[in-house]
Amino acid sequence: MNIKQLEYFITIVESNYNLSKASKILHVSQPGLTKFIKDFEEEEGVKLFVHSKGRLVDLSTIGKEFYQNALKVTENYRKLMRDLRLKKSELTGKVKVGIPPVILTVLFRQAIPKFIIENPDIELEIVEAGASELQKMLLLREIDIAFLIDTISIPNIQHKKVLEDEIAIVINKHHRLAEKKSFLTYEDLAEERLVILNDTFMLHHQIIKGFALNNVTPNIFFQSGSWDLLVSICENLDMVTLLPAPIIDYYAGDELVCRYLEPKFTWTVRICRLDHSYHNAIIDYVETFFIKYFSTEFKKY
Repeated sequence: MNIKQLEYFITIVESNYNLSKASKILHVSQPGLTKFIKDFEEEEGVKLFVHSKGRLVDLSTIGKEFYQNALKVTENYRKLMRDLRLKKSELTGKVKVGIPPVILTVLFRQAIPKFIIENPDIELEIVEAGASELQKMLLLREIDIAFLIDTISIPNIQHKKVLEDEIAIVINKHHRLAEKKSFLTYEDLAEERLVILNDTFMLHHQIIKGFALNNVTPNIFFQSGSWDLLVSICENLDMVTLLPAPIIDYYAGDELVCRYLEPKFTWTVRICRLDHSYHNAIIDYVETFFIKYFSTEFKKY
């Protein structure tokens, strides 16, 4: 059985053994599929399917094992061909990558120069926008890839985790909460004036949801699309912000301290692209590069 025949077999199973449906998906005749099954079972001396009244109704025990192995073989074949096409391609062109400003400088200040140096024939165009806007741009194919902070709300956007860390509570060292060395709770923040990212950022909605789940009403004093402005406010005034921990490590201010929430409040950065979209070699390569970078070379602290 060759790769094409394995795909026939898998499609028949995933069409709930409906040969008419499978034939439409595969663009082959239904008699052709029937003959394929009959010939294979006779040649190999096995029964892959359970037959009842001339119809396929299930897989045999051997068929079920064969199906699982067929899935692995076809996936390995697709990967093999993707790798082959990647090596054959010249890897030249432009890729548009969307990144929220809140993480651009902090997470990508080394990754982007490294990519450019190692791939001089690929033009990397960076688009800065909030998560909601980037999701829209992905759907409209105005960008090829986006780095988004949880949660991904569009079903047909596929995503892979590249980084996970905690959300830090940021205050100046003279703030009353700075005396607490243990974790803070949402109740500790109930009376504090909060300065947070505005609602164009996914983190804004996560913060609001976190307070709601803990039955605390946040006292939101100010919202902004600039994390460095929020940090500066907290550095100079007795206010509180919540931001990804690496941002505070990047911000060189001796007046700031960080505390963390209990229950734990994490954030996840995911690399996203349209599901079932055009997957050419250059976009695959860019996605793979950044996944590898964050898993092996990125240093949070």
